[in-house]
Amino acid sequence: MVQIQFPRTEKAIFRDDRLPLLYYAGQISNEPDWIFPSHAHDDLSEIIYISEGEGSFRIGDDHYIAGKGDLLIYNRGVVHEERSNPEKPLVTYFCGVGDLALHGVEEGCILPAGACPVIQTGQYSKQAESLISNIFEEVNSQVLGFEHVCRHGLISLLILIIRITNSGGGGSVAPKPGSIGLRIKEYIDKNYTRDIPLSEIANQLYISPHYLSHIFKEETGYSPISYMIRRRIGEAKRLLLTTGLSVQEISREVGYENSNYFSMVFKKIAGESPSRFRKKAIPG
Repeated sequence: MVQIQFPRTEKAIFRDDRLPLLYYAGQISNEPDWIFPSHAHDDLSEIIYISEGEGSFRIGDDHYIAGKGDLLIYNRGVVHEERSNPEKPLVTYFCGVGDLALHGVEEGCILPAGACPVIQTGQYSKQAESLISNIFEEVNSQVLGFEHVCRHGLISLLILIIRITNSGGGGSVAPKPGSIGLRIKEYIDKNYTRDIPLSEIANQLYISPHYLSHIFKEETGYSPISYMIRRRIGEAKRLLLTTGLSVQEISREVGYENSNYFSMVFKKIAGESPSRFRKKAIPG
């Protein structure tokens, strides 16, 4: 027999005893060509766990390849893009978390500034998958008491993430300060809802429009115009999934006055209409 006394005091994890809020939970599976263009969440952070497959992820200013057993953390306001490897399709669980007040971390965020957003769970992989998959299953079932189960599961998941990162989990990526491509991307990210002529960005950076297009394509794989369109569609997808705004309202939010043209561009990038995308992702 083993009996261990439980301590009467506990280390504070959340400031002012503020507990995080679960905004949504979801799963991606059976979608080998899954792509979610660049977007950001200004009011929440996101946690993704890869249970199978492999994907390419651009998070902030850096690019990552992540696979089975990895956690990805998108802090509030960080622009990110996701792409499944068709030969090793992603199977993921994800959730959006708000009202975060973790000790030692900026308000609304999960990881401290500068921390690697890709975390290798190692010995904690089964525990991480169990926690986040159970959150999804509870939200999906909505049986009696599911809110309490999700709240406790989310707290446990956040503590597990802190535990892994404090023990040296994750990795390191060399920063790329001063990159012209990065500065172009930042300008587009701040102004994507309006039509930006290349000459405007070029004037801001004191370079020619031709050189601007060349260096941006070299660093990101997209032309500036293509990136701006994908940025708009990425934000449109986020709004379709997380708000009750109409397609017409979302069209205006992301910079298209003509909703029919917006729907045409959306279908070209996403492979389906905005309404169909929303209906598939949010059944019923």
